[in-house]
Amino acid sequence: MGIFAKKTLQGAALAVMAALMGLPLAAEDIRPGCYTRFYSDAHLRGQPAQVVRSVRLWVGPWMTEVAREARIEVVPANQGHARGAPWVGARLQQFLICGTESGAPHCQVECDGGRMEVTKQDAQGMVFRTRYMVVGNTGECGGVMDLAEYPGQWVSYRLYRTDDANCSGM
Repeated sequence: MGIFAKKTLQGAALAVMAALMGLPLAAEDIRPGCYTRFYSDAHLRGQPAQVVRSVRLWVGPWMTEVAREARIEVVPANQGHARGAPWVGARLQQFLICGTESGAPHCQVECDGGRMEVTKQDAQGMVFRTRYMVVGNTGECGGVMDLAEYPGQWVSYRLYRTDDANCSGM
C-alpha cells in the first residue's frame, strides 16, 4: 500500500471516529439558509430542563472572507432555569458571527456572550451544541437567557432546514 493510500485511509478513519464521538465537523462552512424547530408539549414534558420552546436560525451571506452573519431567535419554554422568567414566551433574538477559522464550524455572540458549535449538517438540517450562549438583545452586550440547560454542560439542539421565508423578518 502506497503512502497516499495510507494517508487517505488514516484520514477516513479519523473522520469516522470524530463522527462517532460527536465532535464538531472539520472546517466545513456553515451552510446559509433558514433552520427551525418547534418542540411539542410532549417533548418538553420529557425534557424538563430544556429552556427552548422554539428556535429559528438564519445563516446569511458572507460578512468577511471567513465569517457569515447569522441571527437566532428563541422562544423560551416555561421550564428549566427559565421557569417564571419575565421573558418566557417572548421572542429572544441574538446576532451571531459564524465561521470556521478556529478549525470547527461555530457561531459566536459578540461581547463573549458564548457560542454554539455545529456538530452535524446535511440537506435536512443541522445539530449544534452549546454550553454557554445567551440570547435576547439588551441595551448592553450579552443577553437575558443562556441556551445551556445547566451552566457549563453541553446541550444539543437539532434544527431542520426549511424554506428561507420561515426566517423572514429576523
